[in-house]
Amino acid sequence: MKKTFLIICLMLSMFVVSCGKGGKGSGNSVSFNMEAEPTSLDPQILTDMSGLFVTSMTYESLVRLNEKNEIIPAGAESWTKSDDGKVWTFKIRQGMKWSNGDPVTSKDYYNGIKRGIEPKTASEYAFLAYYIENAEDYNTGKLKDFGKVGIKAKDDYTLEFRLSQPAPFFLKTLIMPIYFPVNEKALATNGDGYATEAKKSIYNGPFIIEKWVHNNKVVMKKNPNYWNAKNIKVDTLTGLIVTDFEAATNLFENRELDLTKISVEKMANYEGKPELHKFPNGRVYYLGFNTSNPVLKNQKVREALSLAIDRKELVSSILNGAGIVGSGIVSNGTAGEKGDFRAEAGDLFAGFAKVNAKQLFDEGLKELKMTPAQVKLHLLVDENGTGKKEAEFYQSQWKDKLGIDVDVEVLTKKERIARAKAGDFEIVRYAWGPDYADPMTYLEIFHSKAKDINFAKYSNPEYDELIDLAKVNQDNKTRMDAMKKAEKLLANNFTYSTLYYEVGVYLINPKLKGVVIRSVGDSIDFYNASITK
Repeated sequence: MKKTFLIICLMLSMFVVSCGKGGKGSGNSVSFNMEAEPTSLDPQILTDMSGLFVTSMTYESLVRLNEKNEIIPAGAESWTKSDDGKVWTFKIRQGMKWSNGDPVTSKDYYNGIKRGIEPKTASEYAFLAYYIENAEDYNTGKLKDFGKVGIKAKDDYTLEFRLSQPAPFFLKTLIMPIYFPVNEKALATNGDGYATEAKKSIYNGPFIIEKWVHNNKVVMKKNPNYWNAKNIKVDTLTGLIVTDFEAATNLFENRELDLTKISVEKMANYEGKPELHKFPNGRVYYLGFNTSNPVLKNQKVREALSLAIDRKELVSSILNGAGIVGSGIVSNGTAGEKGDFRAEAGDLFAGFAKVNAKQLFDEGLKELKMTPAQVKLHLLVDENGTGKKEAEFYQSQWKDKLGIDVDVEVLTKKERIARAKAGDFEIVRYAWGPDYADPMTYLEIFHSKAKDINFAKYSNPEYDELIDLAKVNQDNKTRMDAMKKAEKLLANNFTYSTLYYEVGVYLINPKLKGVVIRSVGDSIDFYNASITK
């Protein structure tokens, strides 16, 4: 019965806290734990979940996801697609305003996308716009004239995208911040400081950022100028930055938080209580190996380090069951050809079950003319959640099974991300949550053109070719077959190695209704939230 329920949850890929009438539109405040300081609150620059939580509530994208993870109109009230799938035309909703009273027009969305692919912006998500005609050439500096890029504000309320090739999932990518609008006046006024503080931007979403206390909290107030303000029931939304889930659990118990992930140690205390909610959230955790390191350049060494980790013990003992053993980079709950992609692609590690990790490790070191005593490696993790406990587990596994000592450095999440992107690591524990509902959201980040997001610099022309095919082919079977082959190539190389898929364990105030927790894009959505007194 439990297994059946888990499969259903995975296929739904989202959880809704049952709606109630709740809140009356005045004095309604909700606080949640966003866990880490945002790397940025600039939509075209941010890359982390904390930034996405905030900007999805403060900017209005062209489209949004509803409680069923379906694309619905938002900044665009309607759209059409040409018969060949290359031209998308969006009608911008008239009457929308920025928080300073300026009208929101198609030019604002045009400005946002232009800024996102400007080379000087250095947006790590620029690759999402490469489906647009000439966007890649403009982003990489091959093309200087933005007028040749396939995006046009045809009039104040009509925005057109011309794609270089049909992209079956293009509409799904528009929920991402790189497509969010930019007000030219706010950008010009704030210059390099744009969106670095609460008052250094203006907003067109359901909320306005009132206060950003770095490394402490972000306070958002309901935006009276928002086009759908009458249906936004929360007046104040506060994201606290609490990296320690034990501390966050205490804040929840003291009624200072309405929603937070819970520490795995305290999970048992809430079993059977209405506050506890478990949800397979699509987030994949994996190790990245820096192949420029003289030891890690050897594939046998990377493979041995990966296979030495008992993932079943990791999930059961360290995560207290709040995870699913990873069997590929694409998480369960992602649609494939006919059903679940993960089920169709299978367990990519099954073929390594009988491999002797120590023997493989010794073979790799022999090729490098090294002994175990000469191996000096360093693991980066962040302080969030189970990061420290996992690091200790990996250390013990490598010591017991391979005979090596690996140093561990515990950083803030922001520092860990920055170090990974700078290539300043040897081994790093990383995580990725799906941006949109397609296996491509997991796989395209390992394309050689993905720049800093492909932080371990995996590069394989065959992999790139398969991903490029899957991006544009209109036949679902052909697309899925290409992605399955690509994922297997990635797994067999061991530059990246999957550990587990996260099962988010949350404490939610029973009085908080209408919150959507999903595995795609903004994982905690307060758009329809309300709280009873």
